[in-house]
Amino acid sequence: MKIKNSITISKRLTKFAILGALAVTSFSTTSCKKWLEEKPYSLYASETYYKNVDDATKAVLGVYEIMSNQKTYGFYMSMVFDIDSDLGYMEGTGFSNDNRTLAHYSFATSHNYITEAWRELYNGVNRANMVIARIPEMALMTSGTESEKAALKRCLAEAKFLRGLYYFDLIRLYGDVPFKTTFTKADDDMKAPRVDKEIIYDQIIKDMSEAIEDIPEVSEKKVDERVSKGAVKGILARVYLGRGGYSLRQNGKMERPDNYLDYYKEARRLTKEIIDSKQHKLSASYEDVFKNYAQLKLEPQESMFEVAFFNTSGENKNSGYVGTWNSPIVAQGATYGRANGFYRINPMIYYNYGNGDTRRDIAVATYEINASSQKVSLINTTKPFSGQTLANIRKWTPGKWRRDWQGTGFKDLNNTDINWVLLRYSDVLLMYAEAENEINGPGNNTEGDAYWYLNMVRRRGYNVDLTKASATADLATGLNKNQFFEKIVEERVLELCFEGFRKFDLIRWNRLGQNIRNTQTALTAVFSTFPYIAGGLFTDNKHELYPIPQKERDINTSLGQNPNY
Repeated sequence: MKIKNSITISKRLTKFAILGALAVTSFSTTSCKKWLEEKPYSLYASETYYKNVDDATKAVLGVYEIMSNQKTYGFYMSMVFDIDSDLGYMEGTGFSNDNRTLAHYSFATSHNYITEAWRELYNGVNRANMVIARIPEMALMTSGTESEKAALKRCLAEAKFLRGLYYFDLIRLYGDVPFKTTFTKADDDMKAPRVDKEIIYDQIIKDMSEAIEDIPEVSEKKVDERVSKGAVKGILARVYLGRGGYSLRQNGKMERPDNYLDYYKEARRLTKEIIDSKQHKLSASYEDVFKNYAQLKLEPQESMFEVAFFNTSGENKNSGYVGTWNSPIVAQGATYGRANGFYRINPMIYYNYGNGDTRRDIAVATYEINASSQKVSLINTTKPFSGQTLANIRKWTPGKWRRDWQGTGFKDLNNTDINWVLLRYSDVLLMYAEAENEINGPGNNTEGDAYWYLNMVRRRGYNVDLTKASATADLATGLNKNQFFEKIVEERVLELCFEGFRKFDLIRWNRLGQNIRNTQTALTAVFSTFPYIAGGLFTDNKHELYPIPQKERDINTSLGQNPNY
């Protein structure tokens, strides 16, 4: 069956999201001045707004809309917050409040990006709290038809899931944060203290677990960006792995819970349920996964959860930098539109792929496009590093989002409508392999063990049968638990590089600082002047978290600060 092009779908979702946001406008918990000085028309309207399923749907799409923002997944959280890492670096040195200082770990606690992301995520929490409060009060929840009740339950479940997602983003970025499960009213105390993130984790897990029952499977829903049952389970599995991993605590130490295996068991359970459901599968072609993004096509069996972007005129609202900042460099004047490609890669990744692995030339772009719209090669494939010029290697970029795949029409030099993916099925398989290995070891490459599902991901990359053992693609058996874990660390790079997860993975494995320093050492050993500077700026037991924004601490004096800031 041909998948419907998602231009219309994304446009509809974003349009309704904006309507929902306007209908039930909510404010950051730090916006007390505006709440107190202005008559809260939006709050008054919300008391009477929820009359039918369409109202509730628009409201929950307003909760989704927080993600469709350059201060969240359109730029900050998709690209800037995930580097510098062992995968790449932001080109340039920058100024006090730009993306480069943040990426290079030379930022102040007052950095605008840190403040703006915090406020947008809390805006999302507040919108979700409003929906969660209002839908159960609707008369249709008891008097409506069965289809109306099911639709309202779905909206309520989505709001719970999204509240959990936004809190998960908050605690993995900032650690212990203020915690609120009711929407903000004019007489609320706006100086809430920070809450232990373990308490917040309990609520995240409760919200997402409760959401599962009332959210449809992917085969039961329209092809759009609203979350499916499998996607909720997959994101919840990521939550469990995050909770079971290392994190920077307020005592200034990187620690993991004593009962971390309990969380790994839950991650294994959820990912196995997704696998066994047969609702999702790997696309036949790794390349097609990313061409679909560039061409605005939804394929929800592999691409399980995407953030929707669309702006009719190409302006900033509900647009992202996906495909311009993290794509091959394209000169202004080319028919594809400009791409600055400020997100540059660690070139050693290119040489980590095995012979015949098709993922290499999709993940890594070793070319640029000139003003005449012609590709210009930046690599001498016969001579790794020796024979390569530093000027060319510095231009290597992520290749998964390309202007030349987007077609010749463009609305804006910087902004695109390309969705940002938050979960792919290959990630589900790799999460299962990681959890299973931690609990039972790697096995021996039979269906159900860790080897098997990691090798399924590799087989797709080598274009061989996913259901059969492959001498070409499969890892050699006989690895012990620790050796297999190192293969998981490597495979998550080969499969998921530049998709926004690497720093989070390295933090939960307690490897971020060391990997950054190792990367700098390796790069400068090849090219002494390679412009990778994060190794000398990253501070262990500090930069695993962002600071609590100084502007928030100025407003709310009960907020403490994270270690070493």
